[in-house]
Amino acid sequence: MSEIKPTIAIIVAALKPDLAIGFQGKMPWRLRKEIRYFKDVTTKTSDPSKINAVVMGRKTWDSIPARFRPLPDRINIVLSRSFQNETVDTNVIHANSIANSLSQLQPNVERVFVIGGAEIYNELINDSRVTHLLLTEIENTNEDNQIAVDTFLKFPLYSTDSQWRKQPKSELQKFIGSSITLEDDISEGDLKYNYTLWTRRAG
Repeated sequence: MSEIKPTIAIIVAALKPDLAIGFQGKMPWRLRKEIRYFKDVTTKTSDPSKINAVVMGRKTWDSIPARFRPLPDRINIVLSRSFQNETVDTNVIHANSIANSLSQLQPNVERVFVIGGAEIYNELINDSRVTHLLLTEIENTNEDNQIAVDTFLKFPLYSTDSQWRKQPKSELQKFIGSSITLEDDISEGDLKYNYTLWTRRAG
């Protein structure tokens, strides 16, 4: 019987229209409900005997306050070209490539979520192993309050020949599970945002 491989998805929040995600190594916003959504989606499994994994670059790992890492109830995979490929402990894996990190995963991993930073996002958006994109689309509703940004996603989503197709909200709900509530046009301060699901076109 062939081995069942985990689904690999990118999860990211970005400011439209340029898909900005950061400023000076940090997120330019703090969206309370979006943080909860990220935690719920990356932690929840359909099979209670399984666990999810999150993949991040070393800089993203370092940006997480020490008291909050590793992210709980998930396998934390940290990528760096200078790393040896090793399982540090039951919750942390070091690897020098996405392929080497996947080879270290146990069969009980249900989904793998890529959580940043920009270099890893922009590389893996073109990797055929990544089949789903969970994009929180953010809009600034106050033109007088410009948000400072310097880091962007290079995701070819909105072009006519894009490999990615935006799915109906019902498909996002199906993907994340009925226990996670989806809201529309969530507002926090000057920012309005929506959760979306994109899937890679076949072939």
